[in-house]
Amino acid sequence: MKNHPKYKFYKELHPEWSEDQIETAVSIDMSAENEVNRRGKDIDPDDPDLIRDILEGARTWLEEVLPQVFERVKTFFDNIISTLTTWVQNGLKYVVELIGKILGKDLN
Repeated sequence: MKNHPKYKFYKELHPEWSEDQIETAVSIDMSAENEVNRRGKDIDPDDPDLIRDILEGARTWLEEVLPQVFERVKTFFDNIISTLTTWVQNGLKYVVELIGKILGKDLN
C-alpha cells in the first residue's frame, strides 16, 4: 500500500500521522471515489446516506484487506458512523480532520 498514490498523498500532507491514520484516510478516499463512480458525479456531498455508505465501505475494505489496521481503528469507525447525524453538515473533510485528532490521541 505504501506505493499507492493516495498513500503517498496523505503521507506528504500529514507527515506526523501514523500508518493507521494514513491507511484510514486512504480507505475513506478510495471508498468515496467508488461511491461517486457508482452513483454518478451529480451527487450531494452532504447527503448523510452517501457519507454513511462511504464510511461503511472504507470500514469494510480495511476489515477485509488490512485486518490488523482495522482492529486498531474499528472503534473510530463505530463512533463516527453512530454519530453521523451530529457532524454530517461538516462533510467528509471533517472526517479526515478527525482521523488526525481522534486516531492520533488513541494511537500515539
